[in-house]
Amino acid sequence: MAKICVENISRLFGEVKALDDVSCTFEDGQLTVLVGPSGCGKSTLLRSIAGLDEPSAGSIYIGEEKVDGAPAWERNLAMVFQSYALYPHMTVYKNIAFPLQAAKTTKSEIKERVHRTAKILQIEELLSRKPRELSGGQMQRVALGRAIVREPAVFLMDEPLSNLDAKLRVTMRAELRHLQQQLGVTTIYVTHDQAEAMTLADKLIVMNAGSIQQVGKPEDIYHFPVNRFVAGFIGSPPMNFIDCRLDMSKSALVGASFEHEIHPRIAKRVASDESDRRILGVRSEDLVVHSSPSPGAIPASVYVMEQLGREMLLNATVGEAIVRAFTQADSKLESKQQVWLTFEEESLHVFDAETEETLYSGNQAAV
Repeated sequence: MAKICVENISRLFGEVKALDDVSCTFEDGQLTVLVGPSGCGKSTLLRSIAGLDEPSAGSIYIGEEKVDGAPAWERNLAMVFQSYALYPHMTVYKNIAFPLQAAKTTKSEIKERVHRTAKILQIEELLSRKPRELSGGQMQRVALGRAIVREPAVFLMDEPLSNLDAKLRVTMRAELRHLQQQLGVTTIYVTHDQAEAMTLADKLIVMNAGSIQQVGKPEDIYHFPVNRFVAGFIGSPPMNFIDCRLDMSKSALVGASFEHEIHPRIAKRVASDESDRRILGVRSEDLVVHSSPSPGAIPASVYVMEQLGREMLLNATVGEAIVRAFTQADSKLESKQQVWLTFEEESLHVFDAETEETLYSGNQAAV
C-alpha cells in the first residue's frame, strides 16, 4: 500500500490544457474516485500517475519516492482498463498468471497466488476456460484478477465497468467496493458516472475542464457543493436551478413568476454590492408538489411525467427552467396542469449568477 501525492501537475496537448496545475492526495488504503464529464482530465491524471503519460509540469510521489520520469513498470502499480484486454488464446489461469510469469516468479508461487486470487473473485471454476467462453462480468473479474495477483501498492481503474449492462454494473460495483475493503489497497478509480462515484468512493475528486472543482466525502459534496457545476453534476436527477434576484428589502428571492421569502440571516449571507442576480437551487427529492396554492410555493406547469415504478418523476416548467420533483407513483397529474412546489429552508442552495459559486447551502450557520 502507498500514499500518492500529485503536486501542480499540468499537461498540454498543443494549445489544449488537459490538466491545469492539479494538486491532490490519494490516501493510503482508501478508494478515491476521480469523477467528471468526458474530457475533464481525469483519465489523463490517472495515466500520468501510472507513468503512461508524461506531465508537462509538476511532480508525483508514490509513498516517499518521487517517480517523475520513472517508467510504468517500476512504479508497482496495477491498472484495469475499460477494455478487458485479455489474451484470447490463453486460459483464464494463464491470463491471470501472465504478469507473474513475466516477472519470472516460480511456478509454485504462481499457482498459489492465481488460485488465491481466483478464490477472492469467485472464479475458481473458470480457470480452464478461454475468454470467448466467458460473460462480460466474468471477463471483468479476470481482468481484475490479473491486477490483484501482482499484489501492487496501488490499483488504478479507468472506467472498468462501462462495458457492462446496467444491472451487472450495479452488482459489480458492490463487489468492487467489497473487494477493495477486503484487500485494503490504495485505489484510484476513474468514472463519468456520478452514481458509481457516490457508491464507491471513500473520497471524491470532482473535475471539470482540467481542474479540480471539489474534494471531499461523497455525502459532503452532495450536500455542500462549492459551485453550480458540482451541484449539477453530482446527484441524479441533477439539482434544479432557477434564475432569480435577491430583494433585500423583502428578504426574498424573486423570479419571473414567484417570490420566495428567506430568513434574513440567509439574505444577508448571499447579499452582494456588485449584483442582485442569483440562482436558486434545490434537489428533486427536497421538493413537495401541491395541487393548490401554498404559502411560499413556486408555481409551475406540468411538462411530462416519468414512471419510475415506486414513484413518479415530475418534469415541470418554472419560467424557462425545467424543474424535476418526485411524486407518488399514483399521481394523476396531466400535461400543462398547474402545480405548486415547496421546500424546507435547509434544502435551499443559492449561487452567484456571475461566478456560479455557492453562496449558501442547506442549514449552514450564518457568518
